[in-house]
Amino acid sequence: MVTKPSYFQSRYLAHKYWGRRPWYVVRGLIEENTCEGDVVLDSFCGSGTTVIEALATRRRAVGVDLNPMAVFITRVTATPADPAALTDAFERLRAVAQAPIDRLYERDPEGIVPEHWYPDVVLPHSSFGAARKGVTVAHLFSRRNLAATAFLWHAINTLECDPVSRDLLRYTFTAALAQFTKMIRTKKEGTGWYVNAYRIPRSHRENNVWHSYENKLRAVLRMKRESNELLGHVEITQAPPTTPGATCCLRCGSATDLSFLPDNSIDYVFIDPPWAIKYFDLSVLWCAWMGFPLNFDEEIFPHEANFREDMARALKELARVLRPGRRATVNFATRHTDQINDLREAIEHSGLEWTGTQTLQQDQLSFVQRQTDLALKANYLLTLEKWRAPAGAAALPVTADCVAAMIGALLARRGPLSYDEIFQHLYPEIARRPLECDIRRVLERNFRLVEERRPYVEPRWAAD
Repeated sequence: MVTKPSYFQSRYLAHKYWGRRPWYVVRGLIEENTCEGDVVLDSFCGSGTTVIEALATRRRAVGVDLNPMAVFITRVTATPADPAALTDAFERLRAVAQAPIDRLYERDPEGIVPEHWYPDVVLPHSSFGAARKGVTVAHLFSRRNLAATAFLWHAINTLECDPVSRDLLRYTFTAALAQFTKMIRTKKEGTGWYVNAYRIPRSHRENNVWHSYENKLRAVLRMKRESNELLGHVEITQAPPTTPGATCCLRCGSATDLSFLPDNSIDYVFIDPPWAIKYFDLSVLWCAWMGFPLNFDEEIFPHEANFREDMARALKELARVLRPGRRATVNFATRHTDQINDLREAIEHSGLEWTGTQTLQQDQLSFVQRQTDLALKANYLLTLEKWRAPAGAAALPVTADCVAAMIGALLARRGPLSYDEIFQHLYPEIARRPLECDIRRVLERNFRLVEERRPYVEPRWAAD
């Protein structure tokens, strides 16, 4: 009996990030499409799953992301570090920070005023940002915890230690940062950031900043021991400039500009562009403390006007740097008709040929997937190759009547199905043709629900 790898690994548990794909799926694709020593690229690298798994399988890795926080998390995860040096730095930090922070929790919070710098950046007003305009990073903290957090951040940045240990102390700070805020519900088990937005619940906890930081440090030590053993010595360069032959190259920049990479220099690409999560909005808390700028004007997001053009430019860059005959895998996860069409058209103009589609089931559903019946419960891996077949006749569009007929035949064959199950069956058939309708509306107009909607259970659809 083959045991399925554990989804939970210390290297991906230490710091929260959204939308991570199962590491063993990414590793399997890398091993299937490359050999040791080959170069793997992820131009939407996020917190670095592709980069780390490429390095773990003795490939070279190139990671690109417009979000500086994503590049920081990836770099710290991959950089070799001495756990003993980190422990020593932490103990010296404890000596200067724990007692003053603990004393704050013995005082009346009304009399506490922060004595050190803290960011007062305005949070984005959006479904992934703050619910009201004008909310700042500082508003997320109680008066006492803002003072404690500012003191801890000052202590970290003035502590005498080696650069790698300081980066790990900063990494620990950002990993624990949400636990310092008022976003932690009183009744929630654990200390995690519950929703994908900056929301302060009616009843929240005031965690002791030092205790939360110390608890997170333990997870960071586990992460670093695991990554040291898994990756060994990794030489990391941050472009520009690049170090020829470096094991790992990281760059903070747009996927639409890979000019630092030569033509035909990459052996395999895996990318997971944003489809439902506004990563920049959710990174403002971290970046404000780290002093990282976020270039919102260049962010690629499906609901932005330039999404189709941006994706086309990003895919053209992949086609340029990919070696002839090599593959790129694109993770796709949306049901919106315009985004389905946007991606299809971007691929058609990229110089890459679409050669396959497979379903990727999620072992761990996200908050959005658990709470919303319209959210995909599975993603799709699109296989693209660097050659183009002779042009043929234009693909016929998929109309509402076509979709209704396909759904009707599917339900007659399988019986009642959820929206997610229906979409999973339809997408491989419609993905490469222009879609002229919204699938959800076709369902509502032509089919019926067979049971009342219940919380966290997707309703099923049946033919009349």
